[in-house]
Amino acid sequence: MTQRGPVWFVEAMFPGYLFAKFIYSTQHRAVENSHGIRGIVHFGNGLATLPDNVVTALQSRVGPEELVTLDCSIKVGQSVEIVDGAFQGLQAVVTHLLPAKDRIRVLFDFLGRSVAMEVSTAKVLAA
Repeated sequence: MTQRGPVWFVEAMFPGYLFAKFIYSTQHRAVENSHGIRGIVHFGNGLATLPDNVVTALQSRVGPEELVTLDCSIKVGQSVEIVDGAFQGLQAVVTHLLPAKDRIRVLFDFLGRSVAMEVSTAKVLAA
């Protein structure tokens, strides 16, 4: 929200990442040496891979315009109830919207202290 009202903006869902399908054994050097590539994501000695159906699901979600419009019904300052996870049932106040992650940052009282935490928007309901 600005002084002029709501503003639309575009953010990358996976900033800094390029999804590529290639044969690692024969093409990894060409991929790693491509302009703008820092490296191939891996965890220890294991490569980070995605099943084809995950990529297809992402592509179908963004559609031909490659845009996802998020429901901004949750607002900063709004009271929400956490409905899933370890803090289920707690009331919290939204302090930040994190649209690229489809998450929000909330503040709630826990054991007599104010605690800030990021939570998925799917795990909260407007109070």
